[in-house]
Amino acid sequence: MHRMLIVFFLSLTNFAFAGQTTAPDFTLPDIGGNNYQLSKNFGKGPILINFWATWCLPCRSEMKALKKIYKKYKDDGLQVLSVSVDDPRTVSKVKGTVKTYRYPFTILLDTNSEVFQLYQGTNPPLSVLINKNGEIVYTHTGYRKGDEINLQKKIVKLLK
Repeated sequence: MHRMLIVFFLSLTNFAFAGQTTAPDFTLPDIGGNNYQLSKNFGKGPILINFWATWCLPCRSEMKALKKIYKKYKDDGLQVLSVSVDDPRTVSKVKGTVKTYRYPFTILLDTNSEVFQLYQGTNPPLSVLINKNGEIVYTHTGYRKGDEINLQKKIVKLLK
């Protein structure tokens, strides 16, 4: 019975995000040391927040797919925030990983996973798509090849 209540609560939580809830605001440092505040970027187009870590193998595959999507739609207003949830022990690997794989999006650091938890993350990767009004319209945890097709369709809808 206890397990059923937990599953029910989790389904309600996911439902709340899918029901166009305003995205929780946050401010995080980027890899250059500048602060980025989410709410200051609403209104410009859809924002995809992708939580990842250097040690996460599915994250690397997803980031490769996101790189293609970003290059295709950035001029139409798509913003991609790549939020590393590497902790203080592994955060030093983020800059090297970004440079090696030439990730073109904004890279933010969430070393204590506060923002990740704010967005109900448990394991990376986690993708959260926000419309230009700052409402969460889609969330997805994990990555399997082909997931990016559904995500791209949702992005295209928001760009129209």
